[in-house]
Formats: sequence, structure tokens, C-alpha cells
Amino acid sequence: MASIPVRYADDVLKVYSCCTDVDFIELRVDYSDDPLSINYSLIKNSKIIVTLRDVQEGGVKKHSDEIKLSLLNKLVELGIMYDVEMRFVKKYGVDYRNKIVSIHILNPYSIDLKSVKKDVESFIDKAFVVKVATKPFPGYRTFLMELLELSNNVAVMPIGSSPIERIAFALLGSKLLYCYISTPTASGQPKCDEIKQILAEFKRLRLDDEPPPHLSGVDDRRELR
Repeated sequence: MASIPVRYADDVLKVYSCCTDVDFIELRVDYSDDPLSINYSLIKNSKIIVTLRDVQEGGVKKHSDEIKLSLLNKLVELGIMYDVEMRFVKKYGVDYRNKIVSIHILNPYSIDLKSVKKDVESFIDKAFVVKVATKPFPGYRTFLMELLELSNNVAVMPIGSSPIERIAFALLGSKLLYCYISTPTASGQPKCDEIKQILAEFKRLRLDDEPPPHLSGVDDRRELR
């Protein structure tokens, strides 16, 4: 998934001039001073995901909950997918069916990891993806792998570590892999061109090698995004 910061209303038109070979394009409208002024109908038939990230979870500019609720309602009317924080879904009961429900752990030492795991389990049946991003802490890789074992509808990624780690988690089954075209929207985010080169080489290696006998019948539907 290519992530694009949207600072001005016409930035949404970038979706037609870039990222033609990715599964999704994320428009980070929390970079905008007025996300409600954007004409989302211009991109409603594209493979778009709109994100108005809360500042508590890594967003750039602060917007009221009322603005966010209005935006999500507009996106539902247009049939555009969005990424919404799990905290916001719990607070307002917004529609999360076939949407990305996300958790961003910016202070892992104040979080009950067992509760996070239970929250993920409670949302995975209806969400398109439940995404958990965390800053590193002792044992964070094991924790993220445990989340991947819950369902194919889970995406995990470290914040602020090497981009290689994000790619590694995608190869291990994380449903989404975020990248950037010219400006990263998250710390540790890899560049899209670099990901394409790495995944192309990985696919070549898989084609060159026969799978082990015990895996020859495995149907792996996990997608690298």
C-alpha cells in the first residue's frame, strides 16, 4: 500500500499519476488543514483508503471528533474504504465492516498487551484488516508474531525500526505492507520502489525452489501489500 500525504485538496489527484502497480493507495488527510473540503467523489472509483489519523496515534494535525465523524459518514456514502482507530470505533460505534481498524502503540510501557490481543480478536471477523503498529519494546517481535497467528486479517508493523523489519513481517504473513513514493508518512516506512525490487527477487527465489513436501499442498492466501 502506497501512502500519500494530502496537504491540499488537489493532492488527491495524485492517485491517477502514481502507484499504478500497488494494491491500495492510502490518502493521509490528517496532513490537511481542512479534510472536509476535499472532493472525495473524484477518487471514489479508485483503490483508495482514506485515513484521518488521530494525533494520539501518530496523526500530523489535530482535528475534532466531529470533523472525523462527518468525514467517515461522507466516505460511507461514497463507498470509499477508510482506516479508523479501534479506540474511535469503541467510542462512537462507527461502521468498521470491511474497513481497516488500527491500533498504534506509541508508549508500549503503558499498554496491557493481553488486552490488545483480545481487542484484535474481537474485531477480526468483520474488519477488512486489523492493523497493529508499535514502537519497539523488549519482546515486540514475538508479540507481533503472536498477533499474526490469530488470523489472515491481521497486519503488524514496528514503528521506527528498520524498514527491513516491516518487509520481513509482510513475508511472514502481515496482510498490509505500507510504503511511500516521495515522503514517508511513518517512521521506518520503506520506499515503494525498494519494496518492489525486494518482493520481485523473493518471488523469483520461490519459483526457483520446489516447496518442501509437507508444504506442497498448503493454500497460502495471504497477500503482500
